[in-house]
Order: sequence, then structure tokens, then C-alpha cells
Amino acid sequence: MSELWKNRLRRHQLDQFKYLRLIFNDNFVLAFIVLIGALGFWYSNLLGTIKNELVIGKPIVILFLLLITQVGKVATLLEDPDSTFLLVKEREFYQYFKSARNYSIMLPVVAIVIVNFLLSPFAFTAAGMSIFDIVVIAVGLVFFKLTFLNLEMFNIYGKNHISGMSSKLIFNIILLISLVVSVYLFSSLTLIVGIVAFGYTESQNKKICNAGQLQWQQAIADENQRMFRVKRFYNLFTDVPGVNSKIKRRKWLDFLFNGIKPVQKNTYLYLFARGFVRNNEYIGLFLRLTIIQALMLALIDNFYISLIVEMLFIYLVGFQLKPYFKDVMLNMMQKLYPVSSKDKIGDFTKLSAFVLCIQWVVSAIALIYKFGLSMNGLIIIAAGLAVLVFVSYFYMPKQLKKYIDGVY
Repeated sequence: MSELWKNRLRRHQLDQFKYLRLIFNDNFVLAFIVLIGALGFWYSNLLGTIKNELVIGKPIVILFLLLITQVGKVATLLEDPDSTFLLVKEREFYQYFKSARNYSIMLPVVAIVIVNFLLSPFAFTAAGMSIFDIVVIAVGLVFFKLTFLNLEMFNIYGKNHISGMSSKLIFNIILLISLVVSVYLFSSLTLIVGIVAFGYTESQNKKICNAGQLQWQQAIADENQRMFRVKRFYNLFTDVPGVNSKIKRRKWLDFLFNGIKPVQKNTYLYLFARGFVRNNEYIGLFLRLTIIQALMLALIDNFYISLIVEMLFIYLVGFQLKPYFKDVMLNMMQKLYPVSSKDKIGDFTKLSAFVLCIQWVVSAIALIYKFGLSMNGLIIIAAGLAVLVFVSYFYMPKQLKKYIDGVY
């Protein structure tokens, strides 16, 4: 079992590195650096406005610490054929899952450390906490996360309930109570309770797993769902085999297509527009980036940071729309339509321009809210419009033509 885990982990890591190399390209790294800089500048300004301890300071700290412990699940790396070909080895799988748990704790620990590090300035000023308090609570959260991973192992063997209640719910309530007491009264309580909880689940781990029966179908389904979420994130940046977006009818958005006349020259415009609205991946990406952009512009009062955010996010949405065109072109049935490549590119350009216009209008409202009808606000709005025109009528057609020429 140990050798099986090592082989699967090695294959899994090679697969992840392949996609990570494609994601962390120059465009993404540049956008990420600018975004982190903008958020850091806003966070610094926010901290500067806090002079005394806030009433909501400690509840906010408790909420963030509670949420961060929910990040990460056991990466079992199980595969569909395992329930058939490895059924006879069921009793030996305990060590396999223990190795999976030890591997799975790494990402949550990194997340806990980063969140506590970033949260510490706010905790100092708004919650009146000390460095010792933050460090002790962070270590306690690591033990609680190990406890939650042990509970997931119990779940794999069908032993996830205590007296009829979900064991994870019970331990989450214990964690919440411990955090409240730690933040308000005695900071070491989370660490003490975390060690006790982990010690208890660890001592019961092998006994509970051996007493249960491995829930093959549920464990494999959970792992497939976990990997699907990871691959769906990768699919935002590059093509990932086996990842298909969910389609929803969204009849309530039919009014958006009233302006598209049912004539042959609008064949692909209608196809692209319908597909964009129905595709969860692309419309979801557009909505998320637009909302994040609007919130940042409404909160940041620095001219240069707002200018960068406005231009960068409009470019990012336009950049992320390109894979949608490729998805449609890969469908063999679309070749049956008597429409030239030039018209296809033109119709997709109209769609991207319309989508970016919606984003630009939303961002303009956020800018007017923050800057008013001042010169700085109008300059940022004009810069966003310039990026919109560049992406829709210069960058996008050139990239799509290059793709069409390469495929056909």
C-alpha cells in the first residue's frame, strides 16, 4: 500500500506541475503581482484608519480563523477501478489513507500560516491581540485541521457520526467555542483543545477504520469531485481534458437576445451569445471578476492603483473569453453552418465587446461612487474604455484569426 501511494502521488504531482507551468505564465504573474499590490495598498490604508479596538474586530478574527480551518480535504487519489481490483486489499488500505492524510495537511497548514500572518496586523489594532495570541491560536488550528482530516478518514469507513450527529459538526462547534474563549479570554485554549481533539481521534483512528467497512463508491466519488474542482480551476487558464462545464437554460435571460435578428449573418452571434449565457464556467468567471473589480474600485481611493485595477480586469476578462471561442470551434457540427471564418471572428468580437461593455459600465458606476465626477475618475473610466476597444477590436480579432489559421 505504501508503494501504491508513492506511485500515485508521484503521478499526481507531475500532472499538477504540468498545469501549473501553463497557469503561471507572464500574463498571470503580472496580473497577480498587481492584484496583490492593490490589495496590500488597500489593506494598509484600512489599517491606518483604525485607531482604537473595534467592537466587531474580534468577531471578524474568529470568523476568518474558523473559515480557514475548513480549507482542504483528504486527497485519497482513488480511481474508479479500485473498487473492483483492490477490493481484496481493503484491510490494508488504512496505511494508504494515513499517508494521504499526512500529504493533505500541507496545503491547509500553509493556508493557516498565511491567513494568520495577514490577519495579525488587523488583530493587533482592531481586536487588541498580541503576537503570542496569534501564534498559539494558529498552532491550535493546525491540530484542529488534523482532527478534521482524521474525521474524513472515519467517513471513508462509514464511521462519521457520534450519537446520531455528524462528528465534523460537533468538532466545528467545539472549535468555534474554543476560538471565542481564546480571542476574548484565554488564548491557549484553542491549542489545548486542539491537541486533546487530535490525540483522541488519532488514538481511535486505526480502531475505528478497522471496525468499519470501506465505502468505496462514496470515497471514489468524493475524490473525483475534489479533482474536478481542481481541474475546473485549471480549465480557466488552459484546456484540461475531461472537464466539461455545466449548462443551464436560464430562460429569464432570453430578453438579452431580442436585439439579435434571426438572419443568416447573425448565426454565430446568436450561437456565441446563447452559449455564453448558458455556460456556467464563462458567465461565472465574468460575474466573479466583474464583482471583484467593482468592490476593489469602490474601496480603493488611490488614483494609480484604481487605474491599474480598471485596465487590468477588463483585459483579464477579454483574455479569458478566448478559450470559449476555441471550445465552439472544436465542435465538429458547427462546421456545417455556411458561415465564413471572417464572420465567425466578427460575431465573437461583437459578443466580447458587449460583455466588456457591461463590465466597463459596472466599473464606471463604482468609480463614480468613489471619485465622483472628478478628473481622476473620468481619466480612469476613459482608460478602461481604451482597453475595451483595444481588446475587442485589435487584440481579440488578431488572436482568433491566428487560431483559425492554425486549425483550418
